[in-house]
Amino acid sequence: MNKMTRLTLQKATKQLTLNFALAAAGLVLASGACAQTMLVKVLQKSDDIVSQVYQEVPVKSCRVEQIPIYGAQSGGKQPSTADVVAGAIFGGLMGNAVGGGKGKDAATLLGAIAGADLANKGSFSGNSKQVITGQRQQEVCDVVMQQRSVNQVTGYKTYIEFGGNVWQMTTTIPYTKGEFLSVNVDITPAE
Repeated sequence: MNKMTRLTLQKATKQLTLNFALAAAGLVLASGACAQTMLVKVLQKSDDIVSQVYQEVPVKSCRVEQIPIYGAQSGGKQPSTADVVAGAIFGGLMGNAVGGGKGKDAATLLGAIAGADLANKGSFSGNSKQVITGQRQQEVCDVVMQQRSVNQVTGYKTYIEFGGNVWQMTTTIPYTKGEFLSVNVDITPAE
């Protein structure tokens, strides 16, 4: 809006009460008050009325965390003699159950050797365990709600022509130049 139009609108707004009374005087009935609904022409596109309001808005919050990397580690404690003997006995029994005839002695011997070897490597004693072998960085994000001040359109300044004068009024919806707006005019006699 240019400077000349603003000055004209400000002047018209200051004289609002006087001009309304003069315009209403021509419509007043001698007997009392009268209310009318009239169509008035919108002079220009409505201007936004912007206010700061507080509202909850989603905000993305990220951080870097250290994430452990796990791996298997064998070893640890050495198997006891009892573990190796138990493995040999168990392997021998298994070999004896499998073999038959002349091969029964060979199967028992091979089972005992295999059982002792497995016990010695820790297969029966559970010496393999999960351990942290390193760390890696990973970004972890969350969405949190925060109170923020935001600009929001809360109404519109609409300029109309009524009674030969320019009037500014606040409306809840925007209007464009040339549209017609229905207004209530309440006319009361000046006493």
